[in-house]
Amino acid sequence: MRRERGMVTAELATIVPFGVAFAFLLLWVISLGLTQIRIADASREAARMIARGEGVGAASKVARAHAPDGAKVSVDTESGVVTVTVTARSRMPLPYFSKIGSQTMDSASVAAVESP
Repeated sequence: MRRERGMVTAELATIVPFGVAFAFLLLWVISLGLTQIRIADASREAARMIARGEGVGAASKVARAHAPDGAKVSVDTESGVVTVTVTARSRMPLPYFSKIGSQTMDSASVAAVESP
């Protein structure tokens, strides 16, 4: 009985780092997904606004409001079709680890210009 004492502690000390790494991996994947959803919504909303006849400046402002901080919005209106591309960097939601796994992501939405 005495030789088995502390066995669970050693096993726990071995597995805890893997649990922490798995938690960071989950946070990273979730942050990527949330960033993609936010920039897709931002580009779609801006493309719809411009297609309805609103100004490019107002649509870009709305896109930046929906997208993560530091997002870049580009608008291309060509031959009756509006293409809005939003580019942003994903960040982990932890203060000291926000740059770990950071990726540049983009989303483009296309809408046909509506006739007045």
